Amino acid sequence: MVIKEDVRAATGTQEFVANAPLNLVYVAKGENAMNWTDAQKNAACVNAAFIAQNVYLFCASGGLGCVVRGLFDGEKLQQVLQLGNDKVAILTHTIGYPAN
Repeated sequence: MVIKEDVRAATGTQEFVANAPLNLVYVAKGENAMNWTDAQKNAACVNAAFIAQNVYLFCASGGLGCVVRGLFDGEKLQQVLQLGNDKVAILTHTIGYPAN
């Protein structure tokens, strides 16, 4: 555990993220991550997408709802999660029970 606070609201710009049972944040780590080349950023995004797809499949098999989001305040999330200069948030992923 890095921090003990509930930071769900910082994981996206939509209101529902603050109340979702789970918000995953896909973080890439590498030297000077905030200044990566396009190729480094692309590789991190592709790898995060592979992980997110597996989470989608798991959620589908378990009757859960989920949505990957690229809409988040990256600078705010960087600070809230205390990521430092060697890590960067790539995607956020909300998981919960489907609305009726």
